Amino acid sequence: MNLKRSIRTWTLAVSAFSILVPVVLAQSNSKGKDSRVVVGTLKRVDATGTKFDVLQSGEHLRELHVNAKSVIQFVGLPAEGEQKPKVGMEVKATCEKDDSIKSITFTPPVGEPAMLGEKRLEMTAAELLEEVDKDANNSISYVEFSRYIYYSPKHGPDSFRKADKDSDGGLNSAEFVAALDKVSWWKLSRKTPDEWFAQADKNGDDVLDTKEFAGICTSGNHIDNIFKRTDRDESGSLSQREIAAYIRSVTHGKERSKKKRK
Repeated sequence: MNLKRSIRTWTLAVSAFSILVPVVLAQSNSKGKDSRVVVGTLKRVDATGTKFDVLQSGEHLRELHVNAKSVIQFVGLPAEGEQKPKVGMEVKATCEKDDSIKSITFTPPVGEPAMLGEKRLEMTAAELLEEVDKDANNSISYVEFSRYIYYSPKHGPDSFRKADKDSDGGLNSAEFVAALDKVSWWKLSRKTPDEWFAQADKNGDDVLDTKEFAGICTSGNHIDNIFKRTDRDESGSLSQREIAAYIRSVTHGKERSKKKRK
């Protein structure tokens, strides 16, 4: 029997009239002891279930607490299971200056990511689904997707929730394919670097400007910075060779050379 995983929103009854508010997406990074975005591991829940100690980035212990407007969500837990915070869960939260919680998402611990190596680049979506579906229930859980496809404690919970269109807690084949299309390494591996370059070079001048590069770059919010890093010769445009290097860095991972660059 297939086990459906649910993504439920649980609002704590810390007042007689708790009010749900929309999830606020992170607008600042999750580093630093004063960050408004907290990503880490749940270390303690108090007896009332309204205060959480979260070890952020393995460094800072943050003491977060709920208020009447706090929204608590669970991603990747079985529908029939108990929906409550437990020590060891992974946490992504947005909070106010006083560390009161605006929204917080709990997920099961993913552990170390276990990417499938270069063979994944040659797989079809159907082959990849079969490879990742470790419990063979025809549904990809948050843990399976995070461990083998896209690992991001900060962005992963929101991405998975959006991909789960029918809100059953797992990704069916259609949802899985749609989610894959938003994963950088998968998207760029569907064509050769030469094909991507030819598609993006709208004016046929054999180089790409920032606007043309946007058709390839998968990180729209940081495109200017990525463009500058990709432009190795600082020419102000990207050559076919530079595009090929950028695509390989996404599909294969950034190469770390022991040789110092001169």
